[in-house]
Amino acid sequence: MKNSIARTTGAAVAALALSLNLVACGDSDDGTSEGPTTGAPETSTSTTTDDASAGASSTTTATGSSTGEPELGCEFQGVDFELGAPQLLSEMCLLEWTGDQFSYKENVYPYELNTVLFSDFALKRRAIYIPPGATATYRDNEVIDFPVGTIILKSFVFAADMREPDVNLDLIETRALVRYPEEWKAYPYVWDHELGDAVLTVQGEIRPIEFIGPDGIMREATYLIPQKNQCQECHEIKDEMGETVMTAIGPRPRYLNRAYDFGDGPVNQIAHFQDAGWLEGAPAIDSIPAAWDHRELADTPIESMSYEEITAATRDYLDINCAYCHNPRGVNGISSQLFVNWDNEDPFHLGICKKPGSAGKGGENREYDIVPGDAEASILVYRSETLDLGAMMPLIGRSLVHEDGIGLMRAWIDGMPPDDCKADEPDPMPP
Repeated sequence: MKNSIARTTGAAVAALALSLNLVACGDSDDGTSEGPTTGAPETSTSTTTDDASAGASSTTTATGSSTGEPELGCEFQGVDFELGAPQLLSEMCLLEWTGDQFSYKENVYPYELNTVLFSDFALKRRAIYIPPGATATYRDNEVIDFPVGTIILKSFVFAADMREPDVNLDLIETRALVRYPEEWKAYPYVWDHELGDAVLTVQGEIRPIEFIGPDGIMREATYLIPQKNQCQECHEIKDEMGETVMTAIGPRPRYLNRAYDFGDGPVNQIAHFQDAGWLEGAPAIDSIPAAWDHRELADTPIESMSYEEITAATRDYLDINCAYCHNPRGVNGISSQLFVNWDNEDPFHLGICKKPGSAGKGGENREYDIVPGDAEASILVYRSETLDLGAMMPLIGRSLVHEDGIGLMRAWIDGMPPDDCKADEPDPMPP
């Protein structure tokens, strides 16, 4: 049944957007969706730990009306599949930015991950919109199976001083990943604070951003707001039929298995989602593995960690920062045969004494992805550390070095039993 739409913004707002020279391109798709239904109201305030500064907190407020109707002056939440993603983010009726925090609307659930993707130290605010009455299904070691109409929101924020991540905030962009009937589709929205809204900007943007890092050092990022098509570089995998499809990345049980304050004190996120009625099929919480919490690095220097802790932390860091491509179903993983997903137990595919298929200049004369006992000689470390275009990994999404992540990788590789990898090479042909 076709949605009956009552958009929050009309011709006057659209004209204002054009007058500000904001480029916004819609995306028209065929599909069907069900009309909105009334959901139970929810009001919550949560204190969240942010991505770039371990142990730091910020406040995120989620509210719902007493009637169960959305509160942004619209009668419809989400994306109409026939019209495609709206020009202005507010038209989805999911959130508002108050200047220092988000106010999330009904049916929108903020969340955090244990280990996060490094994006030039940007702080991230995550939330999921679940259509009223719809349910998602728990999947072990897989992204949760979300229903059609789900929207995953990830907003990127920079503080002037990352040591004070709650003040002097600059909200840059919100990425919306929408579950259509056929597949996921991604849309980048750039915030314009004069307009008080974020505008769909399919061509992306490159923006210099200066800030003081969590270590007190002044930094300048060449920050990339991806083009719409660039989202595929991280979100594409091969499905069971060998077809290339878009997928979500972060919301997997082992990364969601952590406490979050939704307003009444910290509770387990997975348990909260079950209680809210939109997640089904989850086992007992104490039976779900939890990924290593990267925030521990704020209070636990790598030098004080056991090698077992270093290994767990590094494998989870690689899993969330690299394995969206480098896994057995990832496009680049298939071509390179380098699988750094946390549960890969095959040393060769993990990169140990493995020569890359086509590293190009990426290896800078290094021969193997991982040389046990010698991080400096390992391509994996070099490509994760360098800022040289053509060698830097990931190819997009960072312009700075993440010293904590590199430190983990180096400690992990240097702690392996030394092996120069030469014994694994075939004997040379006789003269």
